[in-house]
Amino acid sequence: MNIANIIESIKIKKIYGSLPNNIKGIVSDSRKVERDFCFVANKGYTVDGHNFIDKAVEDGANLIIASDDKSYNYNNCAVLVVKEKEVNKVASILAKSMYDNKNLSTVAVTGTNGKTSVTSLIHNILRLLGENSAYLGTNGFCKNDEKPEYLGNTTPDVVTLHNKIAEVIENNITNFSFEASSHGMVLGRIYNVNVDIAVFTNLTHEHLDFHGDMTTYAYDKSLLFSTLGNNLEDSKYGVVNMDDEYYELISKVLYHQEITYSIKNNNADFYAYNIKQETIGNKLFTSFDVKTPEGIYSVKIPFIGDFMVSNMLAALISVWLKGYKIEKVLSILEKLSPLYGRMEILGENLPIDIISDFAHTPDGYVKLLEATRELRKNRRTLLLTGMGGGRDLSKGPLIGNIISEADFVIITTDSPRDTDVNILMETIEKGMTHKNYEKVWFRTDAVKRIVEISEPGDVIILASKGREDYEILQDGKKVWHSDPIVCLEEANKKYNN
Repeated sequence: MNIANIIESIKIKKIYGSLPNNIKGIVSDSRKVERDFCFVANKGYTVDGHNFIDKAVEDGANLIIASDDKSYNYNNCAVLVVKEKEVNKVASILAKSMYDNKNLSTVAVTGTNGKTSVTSLIHNILRLLGENSAYLGTNGFCKNDEKPEYLGNTTPDVVTLHNKIAEVIENNITNFSFEASSHGMVLGRIYNVNVDIAVFTNLTHEHLDFHGDMTTYAYDKSLLFSTLGNNLEDSKYGVVNMDDEYYELISKVLYHQEITYSIKNNNADFYAYNIKQETIGNKLFTSFDVKTPEGIYSVKIPFIGDFMVSNMLAALISVWLKGYKIEKVLSILEKLSPLYGRMEILGENLPIDIISDFAHTPDGYVKLLEATRELRKNRRTLLLTGMGGGRDLSKGPLIGNIISEADFVIITTDSPRDTDVNILMETIEKGMTHKNYEKVWFRTDAVKRIVEISEPGDVIILASKGREDYEILQDGKKVWHSDPIVCLEEANKKYNN
């Protein structure tokens, strides 16, 4: 890679020292610096990478990308100073120049809810079709059938994302799906990532502490479609949910071909109808008919809820756009495994059912309760939910009102961080319409409590966390916790001795 040519194209800059001829890697975490690496000094919410420049140089960095304009004097290391909002752009150019992704097919999924489900479904469908595949998102980074590697954010920083793409290519994997969060797009985390298929699932109340209002939030989500570019000779596509109220806005910013899906509008390119939930043995399925460009088909999937039908349509289209016949893809859907921490039904060999889900927005709770209503019919529902620290608290009362449908609620926290746990729990409590609830701030204790008050025949819903296996407490202290594991252990102690 010719560093000089890349730096020459950057017009607003200052350079301290002599540019190296080559770099061997690029990182934004100073702990990962090796000799002849480039270190990107990002200014984050809690950590400023400029404070680690000296350490990076000491560990062998030969190029630093920074935004603080001060005099730098290092031996054998150049410092490139650009405007703060340009740091990620420059870093992405350098990171992308270190690999060739011409054989990689990429799908990026954005939306308030459904990102993890859709990317996971795409990955799992491709694996059943015999394809190699990787995905990245809330559940981590996974290559083929390996155990996911947790990265910390739904969409990691731009350097990490490009490095993971390089890792995918090095492993001869040709399919990559990733979650594009609105935070990630606004903060420049997907700069220079070549996206072939962009998917929009929905937009509901969330992250208004960051975006300010729903209109701004919608425009920030639409940034994904700008990554497709406007060269219509490229084979790129936008997959858009017609059922969402922001569909028209998203559609307007999409220059490339649009493929629509819906469970309400029969004008969509892919339209699912006659949606029914059924039980076969001890397993729950959803059956439906789907109108497609290749005909009408009857489908059965091992998931429940209309929203999972919607997510499945998005995944189906994404795989179809890779060149598969629709009938071929539909033929393997019934073989799919449950999604990790998404409407995951647990409790085999127990007299209760346990459902683990990631629902953490008002819309997510509505869909969760709707999807499980048939399963919960004539049964007592115990629901556990928590509010996260440092997040949009305005949704708390809305959530409290929605989950009042449950017979009994345990209000707890979800990684409280430095926010007062009582404030977090009170935001949900304000919306409750009945008094059948308890507040237990430490989540592990809360899970144990909900099992303690359960009785045979009950349905326990563990919401807002899914399969995350940690809690973040004050001062960033991270402790182990898993809703499903703790719940199953306690339930087995109680019911199976």
